[in-house]
Amino acid sequence: MASWAGKVRHWNGWGYAGEEPGPEAVERWRRSLGALAGVRPEDYRPPVPLEQIPLPPSRLEPGSAGGLPGLAGFRGRIVATPYERALHAAGRSTGDLIRLRTGTNLRFPDAVAYPADEDDLLRLLEYAERRRVALIPTGGGSSVVGGVEPDVPPTYTGVVSVDLRDLEGVVAIDRTSRRARVRAGTLGPDLEDALRREGLAFRFYPQSYACSTVGGWIATRAGGHFATLHGKIDTAVEALRVVTPRGRVETREVPQSASGPDGKAWFIGSEGALGVITEAVLRLQVPPVRKRATGFRFVGFAEGLEAVRRIVQAGIYPPVLRLLDEYEAMVAFWGRAGMEPGAFLHLGFEVTDPDGERAVTVAWEEATRLCRAAGGREVPPAGVQAWREGFVQQPYWRDVMIDHGLVVDTLETATAWSRAVALREAVREALFRRMERWSAVAMVLCRVTHAYPDGCSLYFTFVLKPPREAMWAAWRDVQQAGLEAFLAHGATLSHHHGTGRDFAPFFEREHGPGHVAALRALKAAFDPAGVLNPGVFFPT
Repeated sequence: MASWAGKVRHWNGWGYAGEEPGPEAVERWRRSLGALAGVRPEDYRPPVPLEQIPLPPSRLEPGSAGGLPGLAGFRGRIVATPYERALHAAGRSTGDLIRLRTGTNLRFPDAVAYPADEDDLLRLLEYAERRRVALIPTGGGSSVVGGVEPDVPPTYTGVVSVDLRDLEGVVAIDRTSRRARVRAGTLGPDLEDALRREGLAFRFYPQSYACSTVGGWIATRAGGHFATLHGKIDTAVEALRVVTPRGRVETREVPQSASGPDGKAWFIGSEGALGVITEAVLRLQVPPVRKRATGFRFVGFAEGLEAVRRIVQAGIYPPVLRLLDEYEAMVAFWGRAGMEPGAFLHLGFEVTDPDGERAVTVAWEEATRLCRAAGGREVPPAGVQAWREGFVQQPYWRDVMIDHGLVVDTLETATAWSRAVALREAVREALFRRMERWSAVAMVLCRVTHAYPDGCSLYFTFVLKPPREAMWAAWRDVQQAGLEAFLAHGATLSHHHGTGRDFAPFFEREHGPGHVAALRALKAAFDPAGVLNPGVFFPT
C-alpha cells in the first residue's frame, strides 16, 4: 500500500483513506444539496472493489523480488501489485474517477518504478529507449487533464509509471537569499513543515496541496491559493535540475538572466514530456504573523468582478482575492443562516512583519473601500470561514457525487478584463446547451481564482445527472463544449491545470503550428525516442 506520512492513498478516489466524508455527512448532503441536484437514495452505487477488476498481466514480467528483466543496477523499487498498478492507472479528473469507481475502460501500467536517485532515472531512461517502453513521470497523481494516464500507442512494448515520491525532502536552505533546494517528490505539507522549522514558508496551496508534489506543480505550471500575491509556480522557481534521455540539465541559480532564452522555462509546464524534474530551487516567503479576512456580497457577478479589477489595478495584491458568482455562492453557503443571495468576494490580507502593520492596514482600507464603491456589502467573518473549510474538502465530495450518479467537474481559463463578463456568459451558455443532450439536471458555477492587472482566471464547475451508463460520455462531451467556448472567445485552454492528454487535441488550435513545431523540436532534442509521457501536447 502506498503510505505517505502514515496515510494511505485511495486507489480509486481523491486523497487519503479516512479523510473522506462520513456516512452522517453524506446523508445530510443527500437531503440538502443532493436533493437539489435530483439525487435519490436509490441512485447510490458503491465503487467496484479492486479484487473484482481484471488486471491484464504485466508485459514486462517484473520479478517477485522487484526489478525488471534488462534493467541492471536499479537501486530503487519496482512494484507491480494490483494496488500499485490501479493507483497509477489514471489521474483524478471526473472522467478518471468515473472509470476507476466503476472499473471500466481502465489502462494499467505494467509496473511502477520508485527511483532512489537521479542515476536510477538515467538507468530507467536507457532501459526504456532500448526496450521501447513508455515512461509516465508521476508526482502525487492528482492530474485532472489526463497528464499521468498510462495510455500509450501499441507500438510500445510496455509502460512504466515513474513515481518520484522517494525523491523527497529539502536539500538545503539559503536563509539570506530566502530560497531552498527541494527534491521534486516532496509533498506540500512536508515542504511547509520543513521550512516552518527554519522560520520560512513557501505559501503555495493548490486544492491538491496535501497530495501533490513540488515536481508536479512545476511540470503543470500550477497556481495556488495565494497566487494573486505570490504568483503562479512559474515566478517561484529560480532553478531546476532535470534528467532527460540525453543526460542531466541544470539551470543556473540566479534571480534573473538575459543570457538567451530561459532554459528552465522549457521544463516548467512540460508535463514530463521533455525530462523528469528532480530538484528545484524555490523562492521562499516569511510566514504571516497575523491574518485578516472578510467577505463582500455583490448583487451580481459583474459588480464583484469590477471590484476585483479595481483592487489589482490599484496595485493592491491581497494573498486571497476570490470571487464566487451568485450560483457558486448559493451552493457554498447553502443552509447557512444570514447569507444573502448574490456574488461573494473572499478578501484576505496577511502581516508578515510586525513593523509592517500600517502598510497592510492602508491596503486593507483601500481594498474594502473599492469593494463598497463597486456596490459590495461586507458580510460576517463566519461566512468566510465556512467557505475556506469547504475548499479543501470539495474534491472528496466529488467521489460521493459520482457514486450517486452525478457528473461534477471543473474547467478553468484566463482572459482579459474587457472580455471576462462576456466569456462567462458564453461558457455558461455552451455548457448548458451541451448538458441538455444528457440531463434534466444542469448547474454551472463560476469563480475568479486569480487576478492580474490585465485580466483574471475564471474557474467553472458544471453538474449534470445523465443516465448511469452514459456518465463518462456525457462528461467528455460537456468538457469539450467548454474548451471549444474558451478558444472561440480568445481564452486559454488552461490557467493552472496543464494540458495532458485530455486537452491535447485542442493544443495546436490555441498555440498555432509554429509553436507546436518548436515544441516538437525540443521533444526530439531531449527525448528523441519519444519514451517520456507520449500523448501529452501531441495526440497519439
